[in-house]
Amino acid sequence: MSYKPSGDLITKDGRTSQYIATGFTNTFTVHLDSQSISAQEAFMVIDVSDTTNWPHTETGHANIEWLILEVDPDNSFTGEIKLGFLENVDATNGDFYQVIDIDMARSSSLVVENMDFGTHGIDMESDHHFGPIIANSTLFQTDVNLDGPDGTNSFPSGNGDVVLLVERSAGSVDVSITVGYETVA
Repeated sequence: MSYKPSGDLITKDGRTSQYIATGFTNTFTVHLDSQSISAQEAFMVIDVSDTTNWPHTETGHANIEWLILEVDPDNSFTGEIKLGFLENVDATNGDFYQVIDIDMARSSSLVVENMDFGTHGIDMESDHHFGPIIANSTLFQTDVNLDGPDGTNSFPSGNGDVVLLVERSAGSVDVSITVGYETVA
């Protein structure tokens, strides 16, 4: 009698055995929570080159596997919450490649997004992206630091870094994001 599997085996965390076999198992998590944002501001979610403060070891780029994003605006908040990555960062500016955008122009209620990007995730690098780019933004410079997940330290912008951008028009907002990611050489 021979045994023929009917499909991929499913792991405890819901990933298929194919996912495990291809090596995408070294997932790290980061959580950022910022309250009462009342101006345009950017936050460092993953500093790809920083292996001291972030738990990853590879410094090429990040793959986002999943995220939980919570946006809690006050009654007068209008603006957008964007997640993306940086390229062409130097001492005067950098380019923000937008991957996710939540427009809060028509809503003042709590938004919670739980996104799972499958077995490979989203490659956060420019040769895998086609979409909006905020070019030459002075928010992202090697000599301008962005607040990080721990709430007390800030970190310089660099190529490949994953950032959260709050573009505010009015009011204030609380934003919380938890990201599951891995880094690639």
